Amino acid sequence: MKKRLLLLLGILPVLATAQLTYTITDFSTTYNATIEIEKGFENHDFKKGSFSIFNTTTAKQVLFIASDELIIETDDNTEEKTNATSLPYGRQNFLIFQDFNFDGLEDVAYMDGRNSCYGGPSYQIYLQEHQTFVLSPEFTRLSYEYRGMFQIAEKTKTIHTTTKSGCCWHQFSEFKVQNNKPIALKISEESMNPNGMLLDYVEKVRVNDQMVETKYSVLPDSGFDIQTIFSFQFKNGKKMNLVHAFSNQLYYVFTDKENKVELFYDEDFIYHKDKNTLTFTRKNTSYQISATGITVLTPSKNIPMNADAETIEGELASLLSLTLSNMHIE
Repeated sequence: MKKRLLLLLGILPVLATAQLTYTITDFSTTYNATIEIEKGFENHDFKKGSFSIFNTTTAKQVLFIASDELIIETDDNTEEKTNATSLPYGRQNFLIFQDFNFDGLEDVAYMDGRNSCYGGPSYQIYLQEHQTFVLSPEFTRLSYEYRGMFQIAEKTKTIHTTTKSGCCWHQFSEFKVQNNKPIALKISEESMNPNGMLLDYVEKVRVNDQMVETKYSVLPDSGFDIQTIFSFQFKNGKKMNLVHAFSNQLYYVFTDKENKVELFYDEDFIYHKDKNTLTFTRKNTSYQISATGITVLTPSKNIPMNADAETIEGELASLLSLTLSNMHIE
């Protein structure tokens, strides 16, 4: 069932002495709605008034909400008249009729302000039960605590939310409905690592009744001022990257086949000009990078790791053309 935002083509404004009334008749075969704005509040951002939903068969009122902060946006280019007026579909965001809990019945959300993340729209959510509508604090919370109205995936019967803080922290969540309440299935958080080079992820996945947490980092592949100087892959899909960034530093990033970082290093490098090798030491292990692979030197043994020749990109010797604050040449 497609989401239907209700500034539909059958809204009839009626001017009365004390209020302006809109009748919405074409959003459902079962229900009609009326919106009443008190006179003098027609042009306010927050309008004083009320709205009601009626059963079309019985004419019974099944929901009534009075508010001092109704937010009803209409097309500024549309002149409201006392006779029938058609308002553009895309301008309406006050009422949303959709099946939120996947029980086959249309529920209703009405916009009560801009109280979600970054001043986004917030909604009160009412679930349809026994031919009436009942406020759901749990669904309402989803529209308040995240970035605007949540999204419905009808095929998977899941609910999706997003939120953010500043430029560098984002969260994406997926919910299922259980006992008429949204339950988190997966939460994924993305943020910039303090080193300014990597993206950090925290993923929480529901296993039985608990959320299991996994943390990892990745090297961005686009949208960042990062230059890959030299890289190659191995037969098992892992990859070595030497990258240069805005800070005039050299970075070594070793990733697995899913692009997750296994080793990140950004301290002291030595380039050996006569051998065309780059070395660095981390704890009691040294790493020697050549044009054909890596040799890992431990106190007990040396481990050669040969690159897949077809995946080599760039040249190690190009390090000589850069001025890098954390590399010296011997």
